[in-house]
Amino acid sequence: MLSYTTVIVTFNRKKAIRNALLKQFKQTYPAQKIIVVDNASTDGTYEYIEDIINDNQDKVRYLKLKENLGGSGGFYYGMKAALQENTDLIAISDDDASYDKDYFEKIIHVAEQKPKTMAFCGAMYRNDKLEPMTAKFLVNENTLRFRPATANDYHHGNFYVDVWSFVGPVFRTKMIQEIGLPLKDFFIWFDDSEYSIRMHNHGYRYCVVPDAKIHLYTDAQLAVAPLWKKYYGFRNEIYSINKYGKGLSAKLYPYFMLIKKYGAVILRKNEYQGIRTKAFKIFAKAFIDGERGKLGKTIDPIKSK
Repeated sequence: MLSYTTVIVTFNRKKAIRNALLKQFKQTYPAQKIIVVDNASTDGTYEYIEDIINDNQDKVRYLKLKENLGGSGGFYYGMKAALQENTDLIAISDDDASYDKDYFEKIIHVAEQKPKTMAFCGAMYRNDKLEPMTAKFLVNENTLRFRPATANDYHHGNFYVDVWSFVGPVFRTKMIQEIGLPLKDFFIWFDDSEYSIRMHNHGYRYCVVPDAKIHLYTDAQLAVAPLWKKYYGFRNEIYSINKYGKGLSAKLYPYFMLIKKYGAVILRKNEYQGIRTKAFKIFAKAFIDGERGKLGKTIDPIKSK
């Protein structure tokens, strides 16, 4: 069977990463190597999983970054390290993702049947309910607009999509070597979409394997994203449209997006109550930075609270 390395990125969630590691060992087809990327955690993550690392030195590699570089930086350095393992496939996820025990067995079975397909993913379940919109189809290359998949798409066997979250995708190593690593300077959000667009431009798509399931468990009421996260998501999307979009519409569409953001700030009174002025400034900064290609960790999550 094809060999694989799995990468798990964590930050200050020691219980989650311990649980994720233990579940990796229960896979019906285990990874050749598990790489844990610690994004400079301060909650004693290493000490909490030290026994697992010591007992499985041939299987687990612990990589601690000097500073928190966000999910984007974590995946960049994790995948870079995974390339050194020389396995056929590389899988990535955050620490709160929970794979079914046969997830990789099912993915690899399909990968062996489809040698020309370069990327695979399963079906995402949030609180045990299918979340079909994780998979998306690219419908406009000029403005990078996507159409989410529906539950119906999952009922007819394996199918292909253009975009998938960085939660459980499995890439052929040779594709990563060809198109490169994720953009570490995105810090957080839209890094998966940018990578998918890069894949698309090289003629690659994800093969969704609905029988392979990955789970996320969250509170029923999802918290509204803080402004610093919205900054990175908006900035990175603007940057990507400028880089990959085509034609006049690609030049004009970011301005339309900014107007929509301002409209949301005005109309969503509960979400932006008390922070409306700050939100206007955040979205303006994200727009300008995206247009100018100013990436990196420009807003510190801790200081912005």
